Amino acid sequence: MFYKTEGIVLHGLKYGDTGKIVTVYTAAFGRCTFILQGIHAKKSSNKANLLQPLFLLEMEIDHRQGRELQRARELRICHPYQSVPYDIVKSSQAIFLAELLYKVLKEEESRTELFQFLSNSFQILDLLQSGVANFHLIFLIQLARYMGFAPINNHDENLQFFDMTSGNFTGNRPSHPHYLEPGESLFFNQLMDISYEEAGNSRLSSTMRNKLLQKMVEYFSLHLGIGLQIKSLEILGELFS
Repeated sequence: MFYKTEGIVLHGLKYGDTGKIVTVYTAAFGRCTFILQGIHAKKSSNKANLLQPLFLLEMEIDHRQGRELQRARELRICHPYQSVPYDIVKSSQAIFLAELLYKVLKEEESRTELFQFLSNSFQILDLLQSGVANFHLIFLIQLARYMGFAPINNHDENLQFFDMTSGNFTGNRPSHPHYLEPGESLFFNQLMDISYEEAGNSRLSSTMRNKLLQKMVEYFSLHLGIGLQIKSLEILGELFS
């Protein structure tokens, strides 16, 4: 049966000479993997250039419960990006976030609020002019809320260590290695309180930004119980160094 849904491109893998296997987070069915035959052929109506990281699509799909590889009859851009594909900072963030979402979003079921959060966030990224370098950090903090392990914002002068295992600030240095030092915790606390549009208000050094990003990936690993290995993390580290 054919359904119409919106989707967000997370991952693509070439299949044969002209095909591609693409993982998309859809509004209607959550995470789905599609086999697209002839996508690289010259006469294909579903052009491969639609399948860039985090591109927002309208899709007509033949979805069948329990089938490992779904099929799509039609793909088209839903919200055309004006800057993400052409801005090196934004495009690098898109690659990183698509890779992370590919590894953490496993549910094959509809989660309307999560999908709307993702779609709205990436449209804001496309329009954002100030504080772009901090976007991915704010995004990860907000994503953690939808994943069920939101960090608790109880920071004050007596609670200056962020304990990543408990997800809150504590007064003493934890006995385990998964925590933020007071200086890191202060900036992390600032990021927890601002919106994307206010991203430019947090004046992070490149060193602090990269440190917090590494810690956020560690935070997701701890709470999901998986060892996240994000290849594009190194790209962002070099970009913001």
